Parts: sequence; C-alpha cells; structure tokens
Amino acid sequence: MVSGLPWGLALSSGVNTYLPLFLLALFGRYGHVIHVSARFEWLVSDQAIFILGLLALSEILAQKFPVLDNVWDFLHTFLRPVAGAVATGATLTTNNALEIVVAMLMGGTLAAAAHSTKSSLRLMSTTKSLGAANFVLSLGEDAAVLIATLLSVYAPWVMLVIVILFILVFALLGPRILRTLAFDLHIAGSALGWLFRWVFRRKFPTGLKESLLDIAPGQLEKLTARLEPREELHGALHGWKRSAGGPRRTWVLLTSRRLLWIESRLFHKPRVQSLTYGEISLVRHRNMILFSRAEVLTQRNETFSLTVEKGQIGYAGMAVQMISNLAPLDTHNDHPTT
Repeated sequence: MVSGLPWGLALSSGVNTYLPLFLLALFGRYGHVIHVSARFEWLVSDQAIFILGLLALSEILAQKFPVLDNVWDFLHTFLRPVAGAVATGATLTTNNALEIVVAMLMGGTLAAAAHSTKSSLRLMSTTKSLGAANFVLSLGEDAAVLIATLLSVYAPWVMLVIVILFILVFALLGPRILRTLAFDLHIAGSALGWLFRWVFRRKFPTGLKESLLDIAPGQLEKLTARLEPREELHGALHGWKRSAGGPRRTWVLLTSRRLLWIESRLFHKPRVQSLTYGEISLVRHRNMILFSRAEVLTQRNETFSLTVEKGQIGYAGMAVQMISNLAPLDTHNDHPTT
C-alpha cells in the first residue's frame, strides 16, 4: 500500500475517468509489470478492454469542446471517485479485505479531490475565457494523465512523491478550490437556466422588488430581521464577494437608507457591513455575458464588488441604477454608471 502505483492511478482517475483504467487493463493483459489482483481480473477481459477504450476515446473527444466538457465533468462527479477506487483495489498486493476496503476509500477520496480541482479549473476557463482556453487545457490534461500513469507503472516511488505533494497542496488550497468550484457551478447552472427561460420566452424581471420573490421565505425572514425600524427593503442581490479563501456567498440588501453587505462564513457568524448612500462616490455595473459585477467605490476609496450570476444580471443593473439615484447628485454626475 506504500507503492505509488495505486495512488497514482487513483489521482489520474480524478482527471480522466477511463484512460487510466484502460491503460491499466492493457498493462495487465499484455505487459509483465503489473499484476491485477484476482478480484479485478474482469478488467483485463476482451469486453472490458474494448469498453474502456471506447469510453476513454469518448472522454478525450468530449473534453475538447467548451460547455460539453463541463457537462461531462458534472456527469462524472460520482464516477471518477469510483474509477479511482477500482484502480486502487485492482493494483493492491494484499488479500486482506479490510485493507482493500480502506485503500479503495482512500483512492476514491484522492480521485474526488483531483476531480474537484480539475472541474474548478475547467469551469473557470469556461466562464473567464468563454471556453477559448479549454482545448489547450484538455491537451495538457491528456498529457498529464498519460505521464502520471506511466510514472505509476515504471516509477511508482516518483509518483508517490507527486501524490503526497498534491495532498499537501490540496490540504492548503482545498477550501478555496471547493468554493471556486461551487461558484463556477452556480455561474454555469444559472446561464443554462437563463437560456431555458429565453428559449421558452419566460417572463424576465421588470423591477428590483421582484428579487425578493426569488428568496426562500425562511431566508427572507432572516435578512429582513437585520433591518432597522421603519427601514424599507427595496430589493436584494445574491452573489459572491472575492476573498483570499475563494469566492464567498454574499447578500446585498438595498434599503431606503443604506446598503447591507452580508458575507456568509461557514464556522462563524456572517460578516455584516453597512454603507449609506451618502458614502458612495462611484457605482457601476459590468456585464460579462455569463455573469456581471456590481462595483461600489466609497468616499474613503474602499471598494465593494459583488459578482452575480446570469439570472441576477437584470437585478444587478436595476440595483446600480437605484444606488446612483439615491447617492449624492454631484457624485454620480461626475462618475456616471456604466
């Protein structure tokens, strides 16, 4: 279990579901370097090799097309950990059932970590470059999986060092990666939802007050509990605020007196910041097709930025217009909104 072979294959399976298993089957069937354990001898059968080869080719091709690659990654969220567990179990030399189960669980977890990292990078590429960089990323992933599989077979100790380094880096950056992945999934999902509404000609919002109808009653009650007496809530934006630990879910409440920024924190109370309209010197809205940013600059040169998904872009534009109307007149005359 200390060899880099099972862990290297598990790590590779988190990036490409079928190629490591296909190569493992070929090595087990025609090579003399790998011995596939008796419980997984079905991997080296003619049928398994043919199916794995076909699936590996399909995945390599699917990963070359923007959006399709993101859908493929989403569909394989549960399959890649399974592939990592199978690759781990198939290359173990022990016959102890408990050790095999524990190792397969560890292999599946390792593949899940690799999958979340890869999916986050892919979705980031899709949202930031509109998929232009996805083809190059895919070629790099194919090369990385092939090299990692070969290292696992012929230089397992080298691969073991690489796996340990990956685990250490993921332990440090894992929370940020998972937050970024959740952010990118919301961006992609909202874009698909917006497209669905556009195709079927569903009604789009015409007023900022309608944003309150999209909030679950329990959540709306928690938000309104933060208002002061006789303070009216005109609307709410849900998005993400940049932070050192990755995008954080944030609510912006637009009231008759101020803006309330409520930043969610997993193990702590939400961070709440209040900003009166008189403190604002500049406000703008930047539409980036799949998402947009509402940006506020204060008189003290503090910047507040909220990234909103496609379904919230209309509300974000209305919110910026409302803020510019309520902010001091000479301020937004000098700095018009965009």
